[in-house]
Amino acid sequence: MTRNKEALTLLKQWLSAGLILLAVTLGGTMPAHADSDYGHALATAPQGILLNKTDSVMALGTASTSSAAVVDTTNPAAPNTQAAKLTNGADQFGSIWSTNDNYFDLTQDETVSLWMYFGDKGTSGGEGMAFVLQNDPNGIAASPKFGRFGVQGETLGVWGVDKNPTQKSSEGIAKTAVQNSWALVFDTNANMETGGSAVGQANSFDIGSPSNHIASAYPSLAKTYRQYVDAGIWGFTSPRYYYSLRYNGLIVSSKDSGFLADSHWHHVTIHWNASAGTMTYTFNDRNPQTGEHLAGLSHTIRLDQNVIDPEHSGKIRWGITGTTSRKWGNNLAVFENTPGVVDATTTATLTNLTRGRKIQDHGGAVANDQVRLDYHLNYRDGRQPWSSIVANLKLPQSIDFERATITYSGDRTPETLDLQSVKDRRLLAKLGHAMDSAYPSATISLTGRVAAVSKTTQVESTSSTFSSNALISTAETPQFTVNPSLDLDLNVTSGQTIELQANEATTVMGRVTATTSMAEMPTVKLKQVLNKQALPDVTMTADGHFKLPVTADMLRPGKNALTLTAVTADGDTSNRVTMTIKVIGELKFNYISPNERFQSSELTGKGQLVHREGSWQIEVQDTRGSGSQWTLLAQSTPFVTGDGTKLGGGPVYVNKYGVIPIGRTPTPVLTHTTTDTNLDGKFNVSRNWTRGTGVLLAVDEDTIPGNYTGSITWTLEDAPG
Repeated sequence: MTRNKEALTLLKQWLSAGLILLAVTLGGTMPAHADSDYGHALATAPQGILLNKTDSVMALGTASTSSAAVVDTTNPAAPNTQAAKLTNGADQFGSIWSTNDNYFDLTQDETVSLWMYFGDKGTSGGEGMAFVLQNDPNGIAASPKFGRFGVQGETLGVWGVDKNPTQKSSEGIAKTAVQNSWALVFDTNANMETGGSAVGQANSFDIGSPSNHIASAYPSLAKTYRQYVDAGIWGFTSPRYYYSLRYNGLIVSSKDSGFLADSHWHHVTIHWNASAGTMTYTFNDRNPQTGEHLAGLSHTIRLDQNVIDPEHSGKIRWGITGTTSRKWGNNLAVFENTPGVVDATTTATLTNLTRGRKIQDHGGAVANDQVRLDYHLNYRDGRQPWSSIVANLKLPQSIDFERATITYSGDRTPETLDLQSVKDRRLLAKLGHAMDSAYPSATISLTGRVAAVSKTTQVESTSSTFSSNALISTAETPQFTVNPSLDLDLNVTSGQTIELQANEATTVMGRVTATTSMAEMPTVKLKQVLNKQALPDVTMTADGHFKLPVTADMLRPGKNALTLTAVTADGDTSNRVTMTIKVIGELKFNYISPNERFQSSELTGKGQLVHREGSWQIEVQDTRGSGSQWTLLAQSTPFVTGDGTKLGGGPVYVNKYGVIPIGRTPTPVLTHTTTDTNLDGKFNVSRNWTRGTGVLLAVDEDTIPGNYTGSITWTLEDAPG
């Protein structure tokens, strides 16, 4: 009895110490840099849609605990942008949801793209955000059932509430989550409390997970929650319970454990493949400063539609939720598009009008060339027109633009843009017309001249945005080089295709024309690549002509690809010319084993197939090039004994389609198409034979015992059978 009293006394002391520690923690001050981080987030926010318009496609959550708000961003490079501020203080919950018309259509492919900001506290951040699909009966008022416990950070605004230490079942936790939901979480705080100190604290969902992580699961499913049991202290208390999460599709960083809360905006693309039933989420697939597309980190999971859409409506609400605890950070989101409302594409092309060709990525232009930069906007589909479009054009360097217009499909009047408003090579333009299925396209065209340069200069790609209340789309100009009035034009005069017989040589002839304003013509060399193998460079004659000898031993049978490019020491390049040298080959048997046999077999009175014995080699060589076809035919004499007795049956050819008898008439047994995978054109017919396929001997049930011999003749035809 004395021991029990001592134990209870120790328990009370331990509990008191815990309460004192809690009071000290709550009494701490907020980090001094929190407001500066919030200002930094707004000042660096990428381009996004407006959220407070009367026809907005998003609505703030109406749950009583939600503190979310729509705020104006302050980045001058991203005008007309608003962010959803989910949290920016301790113990907060926030949510923003799609409106009734802006649903996620599960019967169609859908894509959501947005930017997310998680603060600057690295592994000390708290708690993070979640992208959620839900058919909760509460609609935009959906949230975890916090009840008297208040906001619980580890829920991220979507998971269940683990505050009841006597909650014996995972089903009970799941019922407190957002119902009929799937969540993709961006978790910036490791809730990994274990043991007795975890019970009733809602601080253990991330047991076994890295500090910052991205993962997905179903908040309203009991199997999402893994139960832990605390047996109590010395048997004086009843068992108590706490829970962690079973995640799917985990994405982490091996280089930075605080990769989410790093004071940078992060781009996220979420794509639903309706036919496959899969969801792919990709993180960091755009550069927040330049808008350049990046590979990012990606994962694909199969989505259980029975969980999120139990009524099989094909429609589901989507949105963002976020929470903080005592540890907190700024959680904001900027939306680029909303699924199904507007489906449109934007691209950019740069055309050299002086030389009559497009400037491709990594291509080149010459100073003073006239060029035209076109931004193409194309409406493909949607539940509403693409309207109120603002183009934020970031114009490439080294081009002096002289005129800008907007033209539309149909009979709409073109518009002229004022280039005097260009500042820091940025041009803002509002399109005067919406686009829809009747008027699906618009083009913004800027015409100008390439600026003068003293040396070869690289012009970086630029990314422009086209924003509305429903969609943000981007278009990137090509990266190219500007040469100081030097243009190399390569022309092959001996023809784009040359046909040769086997063992025949040839000479490739042409000329490189250099147009330049330089005082001294640079040295021009010709780079040549034959069948992906580089050959020695060739120096031009003074007038730019060249002759390239191509010997027979340099060529392979069939098609040979010779690629030529003129270059200078400074890196100036001409157009690339690829020509074909075709060596006419032949079709032949490379080898046939002359004497083969079938296995000795005991006659049973029943029909049987006798297997081969020996090597049975048949190899065909086709040097006529990729795409040529041939057919193998077989014929046989009757198999007889020395006294003339004929075998009941004869040779057959067995493949996966059935049994082909081989008789006196040539019969097709195999057709093959030659490919580039075999440069020598050789194909071993018998290599793919198994014990039960290829040439076998069919013996009838009434065959008389004896030694039978016969011959099989193989024939090739240069066409399909």
